[in-house]
Amino acid sequence: MKIIQQLEDLPPWVIVLISLFLIALIAVIDYIIIIDISLSIFYLIPIILVTWFTRLRMGILYSIICAFLWFFGEIVSKSYPYPWIPYWNVAVRLGFFLTITYLLWELKKVYQRERHLARTDGLTGITNRWFFLELLSWEVERFRRHQRPLTLAYLDVDNFKTVNDSYGHSVGDQLLRSLSHTLKTNIRSVDIVARLGGDEFALLLPETDYRSAQVVVTRLQDKLLAAMAVKSFPVGFSIGVVTFLSLPESIDEMIELVDHLMYDVKNSGKNRLKHEVFSASS
Repeated sequence: MKIIQQLEDLPPWVIVLISLFLIALIAVIDYIIIIDISLSIFYLIPIILVTWFTRLRMGILYSIICAFLWFFGEIVSKSYPYPWIPYWNVAVRLGFFLTITYLLWELKKVYQRERHLARTDGLTGITNRWFFLELLSWEVERFRRHQRPLTLAYLDVDNFKTVNDSYGHSVGDQLLRSLSHTLKTNIRSVDIVARLGGDEFALLLPETDYRSAQVVVTRLQDKLLAAMAVKSFPVGFSIGVVTFLSLPESIDEMIELVDHLMYDVKNSGKNRLKHEVFSASS
């Protein structure tokens, strides 16, 4: 799994060059081997690499290249009782390579779709709880390397149950989608918004100190209230925010701090924002 992740992180042109090197290596070995052993199956390695990690057309191109190199090796090193045999063989191998390329590309599309669904909240289209925790763990590792502030916010919709009971669950779903859209369209590309479940949302602001986070979250609160007012949703937002200048012992403790702060707001009047700083001395 680590190897796949490392390959996914490489630029496509690096994958292309690696695959090209493998093709050349296999072709040379295939040519110099005296005994009658076919190495055509090994051409699938670079074809699979370039198809999965770049584009379908690159897979097709490399399939043609591999078939041609195999054909060239057969022509110069072997003799056949009938001249049409190598042409038939290369056509069969090309068909085999292209079939594998197409099937692999279709498998990749299914894999990407399933991975997206596994990471995305089905109702709102934003990050789900599982993937948010994974992203948070990555940001924590980045924090440990660079020691830059990290801000985490939890948001709960006040009176959401009243909306569901009074107007129906379809209106409640519409509210959650509107809320998610407002959050998503008013943050940076590096920021992460997620639905944790029900009417609870999380916001992760990498490399964001107290002052910047206060501005961002206050602006988001105003945007949310304005969006809800336009659609006459009678709700507010209880928001707990913690800016981390150092890290607690675990991610669970980080989440507990922010969650506790949010519920402090909810239990002391609702529709407010409470923001604290966590540091090693606090």
